[in-house]
Amino acid sequence: MKKIASLLMVALLAGSTLAACGGSGGSGGNGNGGANQPQLQAATLWSAENTVSYMRDSEIPEGAKLDLSMEAIKGETESVQLMITAKEEVTAFNVSVGDLVSATGEKIEKSNVEVFAEKYIETKAPSVDRPFTADMFTGFYPDALIPIDKFVKKKENKIAKDNNQGIWFNVNVPSDVESGEYEGKVTLTLNNETQELPLKLKVYNVDMPEEMHSTNSFGLWYHYIAYGEDPEKVTDEMYDAYYWFLANKRITPAYIPFEGCDLGIAYCPENTDAYAEALVEYAQTGIISGYGLPCNAVTPNGKDYSVIDKVRLEQLLTSIIDKNIVLRDSGDETTDLFKKAYIYAGNIIDEPGDKQAEQVKACDKIIIDAKNAVKDLLADYPDLQESLLALKHVVTIVPSVTRELFEGDDTTGGIQTWCPYVSEFQSENYLTWVQERLNATGRVNGEDFWWYNCIKPENPFPSYQLDDNLIASRVMEWMKYDKKISGHIYWGVNFWYKCLSYDNGGKYVHRDIWNDPNTFETANGDGHLIYPGGDYALKTPISTLRLESIREGNEDYEYLWLFAQKIEELNASKGTNFDSDAILSNFYTRIYTGVKPKTDEQEFKAVRSELLQLLEKLCNDKDGAIEALNAI
Repeated sequence: MKKIASLLMVALLAGSTLAACGGSGGSGGNGNGGANQPQLQAATLWSAENTVSYMRDSEIPEGAKLDLSMEAIKGETESVQLMITAKEEVTAFNVSVGDLVSATGEKIEKSNVEVFAEKYIETKAPSVDRPFTADMFTGFYPDALIPIDKFVKKKENKIAKDNNQGIWFNVNVPSDVESGEYEGKVTLTLNNETQELPLKLKVYNVDMPEEMHSTNSFGLWYHYIAYGEDPEKVTDEMYDAYYWFLANKRITPAYIPFEGCDLGIAYCPENTDAYAEALVEYAQTGIISGYGLPCNAVTPNGKDYSVIDKVRLEQLLTSIIDKNIVLRDSGDETTDLFKKAYIYAGNIIDEPGDKQAEQVKACDKIIIDAKNAVKDLLADYPDLQESLLALKHVVTIVPSVTRELFEGDDTTGGIQTWCPYVSEFQSENYLTWVQERLNATGRVNGEDFWWYNCIKPENPFPSYQLDDNLIASRVMEWMKYDKKISGHIYWGVNFWYKCLSYDNGGKYVHRDIWNDPNTFETANGDGHLIYPGGDYALKTPISTLRLESIREGNEDYEYLWLFAQKIEELNASKGTNFDSDAILSNFYTRIYTGVKPKTDEQEFKAVRSELLQLLEKLCNDKDGAIEALNAI
């Protein structure tokens, strides 16, 4: 067996309605308390945090124990892993769960607990030749999360001797549940043996915010769904199912499922009124963090490059304005169709080089002029007009460019929302320049920063690559809040093709999704965060450990946002002067340096638990919160 692969991998401001803290119930103890490894004839059982990924042939780590315990707040999803290491061949296994019940008889129904078998995917070459914080062995990594009933039905529920099999549990905590400690039973059957195991959950008296407070723009390539699913079964309903599958995990696709609105093509529809009508549902749904407005490309006379079609953009903005006015006039005072909107014209300009600076500025000026051309339609709705004028224009930017060429203002155009690689924020010089741009006065609505990853960066910076540290994708969201990054672009979740290197022609070719994780020749799983559900008779895609880690990180981001709100409330009500950023910095330094994640999953677990304890006090016991904060 290999030495343990150190996959201690734990990665808009849409409406800022302050979420309430929970209002009832006690919190009880800490919910921990492991158990010795059961010595079954067929296997050894142990547990793993949801921030670590163990290869199929990894050794059981020293000190491993069985402790299926979780901590969560109301309205979130929390995960834990049961690990099975076969001492002899396991010819069949199955797992089921019961209700989780508190000491007072409160119940979380078993229907809220999802059970998945981890399907292992083989890597034949590492994503990074010389990684710094991950071993990146070649071999079998857990990735796809197959619902246990589907796994059993396909007779994949076998474990070879000396191999590991991970079982992933998602507990969807109801928003109206009482706080406290809950316990249920996991029933595991291995060959002819049956073992009951405790599954524990501590629910803090804190409510998950109903809205997301950072935009994430993940590329769901609708036209690529047919490359994994049966093309004859791909319908508009399937597009919707894929979109909402991701959205319900707090991962927002770049474009809504509307004909032609696809990453990479993103054509603005001719019927812009219908598009504006379709936006309403997404604008009103809290877990939707944003949506890109599609743009058409035109080539100006005498130019060798394309720009955004200003006529069609004005038409789209006008349709959105008209629809929002109808909503207001009907008594809807809260829906703002521009608040979550942004423009990312990746079909026209993407990672521009120095020679494209003129093109970038021209596109930006078109957006500015289009907004100004229609703004008077909202003269009687000043809040909506302000939201329209604040519409972001996001441009991905690579390290090799001359940044000064892309700096501009509302007169000349330029980059309004900069979107560099995550790794750029490691440099103090870069952070100084970022602050200069944030302080720039050339734009009425200022400048902004998102970040993104697309094959790059690589370990030791956070990535979504299959053989990198899982903890990195989780910690990325803490970094994002810390660095005041307001959005995140990720290039694709369902790139089910393979892109050959330029040395091999740079072509897209078909690949076996389940047996070849290389979207690019040197990037395992990058751009591939879901699997087609049809292979397991599902009408939704199949999640992965990496996707669940991103979801967990997005939930953590809301903890940090809520913490800052509660500190403000505490200062206002008690006359204190606590600085939320200064307090949180004590946590940040324990889990990353700059934008390089640390890989100690137990330290991360401790940091998150301490933050949750502080949050509960801030929500329910202000005097206790002051005492705890003074002790930091």
